[in-house]
This record gives sequence, C-alpha cells and structure tokens, in this order.
Amino acid sequence: MPSFSLRKKLPRFSIIVPTYNRSRFILPTVESALRQTRQSFEIIVVADGCTDDSEGVVKRKFGRAIRWINLPKHSGSQSAPNNAGIQAARGTHVAYLGHDDIWSPHHLELLETVFENGSPDFAVSGCIYHGPPGSRYYQFTGLFDDPATAFREFFPPSSIAHRRDLIARIGSWSDPLEIKPPVDCEFLLRAAHVGCGFKSTNAITVHKFAAGHRYLSYRWPSGEEQRQMLEAFRSPTAESRVLTRIMRDILGGATAAKIPHIDFDLFPPGELFQRNLCAKGLRQPAIEELQGRRAFAMDNSPAGLDWFPLETNPRHGQFRWSGPNPNPCYFLPIACANPLRVQLRILEFAEESLASALTLELNDQPVTIEMKSDPDDAFKFRAVVPGPIRTGLKVQFHLPHNVWRRDHSPARFAGLALSQIEVEP
Repeated sequence: MPSFSLRKKLPRFSIIVPTYNRSRFILPTVESALRQTRQSFEIIVVADGCTDDSEGVVKRKFGRAIRWINLPKHSGSQSAPNNAGIQAARGTHVAYLGHDDIWSPHHLELLETVFENGSPDFAVSGCIYHGPPGSRYYQFTGLFDDPATAFREFFPPSSIAHRRDLIARIGSWSDPLEIKPPVDCEFLLRAAHVGCGFKSTNAITVHKFAAGHRYLSYRWPSGEEQRQMLEAFRSPTAESRVLTRIMRDILGGATAAKIPHIDFDLFPPGELFQRNLCAKGLRQPAIEELQGRRAFAMDNSPAGLDWFPLETNPRHGQFRWSGPNPNPCYFLPIACANPLRVQLRILEFAEESLASALTLELNDQPVTIEMKSDPDDAFKFRAVVPGPIRTGLKVQFHLPHNVWRRDHSPARFAGLALSQIEVEP
C-alpha cells in the first residue's frame, strides 16, 4: 500500500470516510477508494466515537495508506466526522465516501475531469441505491444537465466532491438536532441556495447500500453486498456488466425511482434524524425480562425497506405488510432464561404459495415452524427458540420472493401482512 504521508505533492482529493463501529465490514469500502484510477488522494477515516475494533482492523489491513481519527464521543451523525475530516484534510478538494458504499474505479477520475473542464463548486457523480438483496428496489440520482437539479433532487455524500475552501463560504456540516432536513440534504440545499454551482459526470460510479434501508443494520452489520460489488469491479468490463445486470432487472419489473427532496418543513428539527437512527438500530428500547405471556402488536416505528407503514384492518386491528425486502426482520426487546414459544399472527400473504414457502430464523437460528389457519381467516405460525435470551429476540422472515400488488395503495412489492407476535416462556 502506498504511504500518502510520504508524497511530495499535496493530494488532489481528501477522501473522508465517516464511520461508527463498522469493524471488518468497512474494508471493501476503503479498498474501493484505494483502487481508483486517479491516485492523487489521501484517505481519512473519521470514527464517530468508535468503541469496537474498527481502528485495529483498518490499520492492520491498510497501514499508512489511511489516516485514522477517532472523535471523543459518539454523535450519531456524519456531521461531526465530516467536519473533523475537513479540518484535517490536505487536499485541494474534498470527496466523501460512506462506510458502507462502493466506488467504481473511475469515480475520482471522472470527478476530476468535471473540475478541470468547468470548475464548478460541486462535482456530482451518478449513484445507484441498491435495496436489500431480493428486494428488486433501486433508486437513481446524480445524473443531470440542469444545475438547478440540486434544488429538487438529493445527491448522497458518496457521490459529491467540492473544493476544500468552499466550507469558508457555505459553512460546516450542521448539528442534526438543530435542523429539519437530514444533514446531507441540508448541506447541499444550503450550498444551492447561496449560489453554488453543480455539474454531473453523467456516469454512474457510486453504488450505495444505505444503512437506513436495511432495518437494524447497525445491530446486525454485514459487508457481503459490498464485498460482492468490489469483486465485480476486478475486470476491465466490470462496470458495464454491473449496469447491464441492473438495467435488465429494471426492464423485468424491478422498482426504479429518483430521490426528490420532500417538504422538510413538515417535520420539527431533529425528527428525521432520530427516525433514521431507529431504522438503523442505533436507538432501541431497553431489554426487559419476560414475566409471562406477552403479545406485541405492530407499531409504526421506522423499519427501512423491511416493512411498509402501519395499516388497520377493521376486523383484526393494526398490521404491517412486509416489503420490498423479502427477508424482513422484527426485533423484540425481551430477555428470558428459558426456552421461548413464539406465535406469529399473519393476516394475509401477497400470494397464496408464500404461506407454505415461509421459513423463519429466531436469533439467527433456523427453527421448525407449525402453521395452521384460524377460523377468522388469519394464519398462525408457532415455533420454539431455546433459552437463554439475553439481548432481545430477532425474528427473521424468509420468503423466496415478493409479489407486485397493484391492488395496494400505492402498488408495491409485498410479502406478508403481520399483525402480532406473541411470546411465552
């Protein structure tokens, strides 16, 4: 690995990678930065008060190829790490890379070309959001010709770069509790409103695996999607093959959408930030010892792409459809020293065959499930998980696929309608 501290010239890009307790799962992301065709950069990994082994993992793998900074306390936001990274940066330009995203090898090369040809304030690369495996869900952003697109469309930090001295003009990244939009939306909208120019590479070089789309992803992290994408980029024709595969999926009916800005004035300061923390699993209720039989009704807590918003059945009460992720999970904040009987009440499946195809894991262990239909037309699935249970119960559903339901409003890929989970020692 090259040692960027030994370079005679200042780097063109300072790559800031904010992270929190990502451990070995951050390695594919950093590797994708090191594989860039343009090598005038430094990588600064800024930990948001990490308490795990991330520092040791990163330093053993990359040595002096990266700089490591760990902030004294955890803020829960990328704002503090990004600001610290900018303060430590030596490059003329700043590029951001989310700790669970992957750059194609030509990402910095294309951003550099944009800066050389037009000197905009921001260079923006095209980005694909990949939904959880099997979800057939994509979002696209960053491909535009009209600079005013920045007022209408969100560009994730992993797809942008700007001159380092621009911060003196537009200000630092904001405290998430003091603003209504998420910090990345607010940063770009603030820049657009003070007159900053935006220009796109009009090429997709960012593959984003958003933690907020993966319910409780910080509680149960994984780097498998990132590793597979990194491996896909090893051959010279990899980028075109990856994009061709995605386009075939979309032509076959997969969801593809843009990412417009919503009306952030509908929310009080900090609410969207807190909701995102809940979806990621960074804010969970305290674990309670189970005293006896207890029924958990569905609530409307943020659940990424695992569960659609809460609905009400006039006969059975509240329920939530799963989807578009065909492998959704649900978490119960309980502890129990003994084996636990679990009963799931499912009102409906999006397709009749899915009822017999459902499999279940409890705390990552496959379990045998018993199914029966109730007289009131609901389904009940029963299983037993061995004790003790100390840190909560993870209920993981597995369906072979979801089904496109045009009769839903809005139409969507859905799997099962869960109304209740009952547990008993």
